[in-house]
Amino acid sequence: MTYEKTVLSLNPDRETLLRYETVLRESGFEVVSVSAPLDARFEIEMGRCGIFLTGYLTPVPIYCDLASLFTRSCPDGLIIFFVGHADDNIPEADILVSDRDEPRSVVERICSRQQTKAR
Repeated sequence: MTYEKTVLSLNPDRETLLRYETVLRESGFEVVSVSAPLDARFEIEMGRCGIFLTGYLTPVPIYCDLASLFTRSCPDGLIIFFVGHADDNIPEADILVSDRDEPRSVVERICSRQQTKAR
């Protein structure tokens, strides 16, 4: 089973989770939204691979741990990290986006990146 259209979204901000979940679903993605790192870890360990979406509200050490687990569990997966306007410590990710970007632009970047990987 392929999970390239499955997004695991980790964000403690419920409003942001809902906004991105709506746009991603409208664009044909399956979305698993969680607000706690422990829930994200569980989903990754259960094989919910495809796209891992989180950002600056997740502490960097926790993000790094989850990103490492995701990469091991989902070697073909894609990691997207939202950068806040005052972030100095930006971790590594496949796609970095601004927290000010519209959800549609994030979907476009995911689709573009997936098309590039498929070539």
